[in-house]
Amino acid sequence: MPGTSASAPTWLDPVAIETALARESAPETAVVREILDKALALEPLGPDEIVALLRVKKPEDLTLILATADLVKQKVYGDRIVLTAPLHVSNTCASECRYCASRKGNAAVQRKRLNPSEIREAARKLIRQGHKRVVLVSGQSTESDVEYWAEATEALLRLFDGMGEIRRVNFDLGVLTPDEYAVLKRTEAGTVNIYQETYHEKSYHNAHPGGPKSDFAGRLQGPGVALESGMPDVGLGLALGLGPWEFDLLGLAAHAAHLAQEYGAGARTVNLHRVRPAPGCDFQAPYALNDDEFLRAVAITRLAIPYTGILLTTREPAGVWREACNIGCSQLLTGSVANPYESWTDAPGEKAPFPIGEECHLDEVVRFLLEEARHLPSFCTACPRLGRSGQEFISLVRNGSIKSQCGPNSIAGFMEFLINYATPYTRQLGEKVIAEKLEQLPEHERGAAERLLQKVRSGRMDEFI
Repeated sequence: MPGTSASAPTWLDPVAIETALARESAPETAVVREILDKALALEPLGPDEIVALLRVKKPEDLTLILATADLVKQKVYGDRIVLTAPLHVSNTCASECRYCASRKGNAAVQRKRLNPSEIREAARKLIRQGHKRVVLVSGQSTESDVEYWAEATEALLRLFDGMGEIRRVNFDLGVLTPDEYAVLKRTEAGTVNIYQETYHEKSYHNAHPGGPKSDFAGRLQGPGVALESGMPDVGLGLALGLGPWEFDLLGLAAHAAHLAQEYGAGARTVNLHRVRPAPGCDFQAPYALNDDEFLRAVAITRLAIPYTGILLTTREPAGVWREACNIGCSQLLTGSVANPYESWTDAPGEKAPFPIGEECHLDEVVRFLLEEARHLPSFCTACPRLGRSGQEFISLVRNGSIKSQCGPNSIAGFMEFLINYATPYTRQLGEKVIAEKLEQLPEHERGAAERLLQKVRSGRMDEFI
């Protein structure tokens, strides 16, 4: 059982988590249904309820869990899948995270810090595929880089390339100070992601032996500092496999509950990704999950934290991320075969600074969502620009009204993608799916969507309600 450092917050109680996980028996089907009914009412689950779902053994009960996770996601966000591109701007880092290619001591990668011109070059390549949303990824040095990140954000949001632009910038940066957040606030900063990676303290220290990220308690407190500093939203996340994954799910749920209780905001998103091999790292995940365990983790996270956006990456095996779209996932991180760093990663014999290993072009991901999953790809960025963030956003999610905005806005944004970026076959599929989705919308939402579509087809851009 992990120990707790003196400065660790009281909301993370490892003894209580271990006590809940001590349950070995599978619940009766009637109990499973009661728990799932609570999740369908969009009420967060407690640790004993989460563990009960983890202990389910009957195939029919597991099938019910997965199906209910999809129903919860549909109830909250509809059948849209939001698409975001990671944009790595710097791999200079002072931490020694054993699983990360950017770790300080890694000699297998080239160190790179993009200047504003290179940031714009990389962003243009993403825009030309149709991306509107990026998450800015950077290592964390011992000296503050916040002015650099703010400059990068402004460069991205001012960039226009023919028909497209970046409309939303989120951040994977690490823990900052209130003064540093004040600098970011001067830009149109989006969600600040502070991934704990694992809530199991012994495993955390094993994976993070040095540098700023080695501070377990400081990392736990980071999202609260961001919200107290006036940032609109925070995202949480797990590097599944670093610690016991069942322990981590309960720690994640406790963290989200704490943020909701203390700040009224909760976790805007939750990123679930598995630890994978990285160049220059011989680290093996001590608690590696198989595909079935990963999918169960996704579904139970959706049930346990019903209002959050669950974010996965297409770096997971294709069959896995595709199946996850039907059991609670609401967002995908995806790059492209023509990755935005190709001009400085293809030189023979040279080290790549950002070995992201991405193999999915945006059009390919969109085609899957249309052809097989019948989901609506979403490029919408209306909520943050209309001030729907933090407690206000969560309130809209919980009362079901956000879904009525998402449908028309996502349809309009997707039509913009189809007209300007899609291959002919993808556009044909997309037009057909939009027609189907319009028929499924309530009359007032359908009317709003059709008005937006008319504007987009006439050449207007960035239309939303």
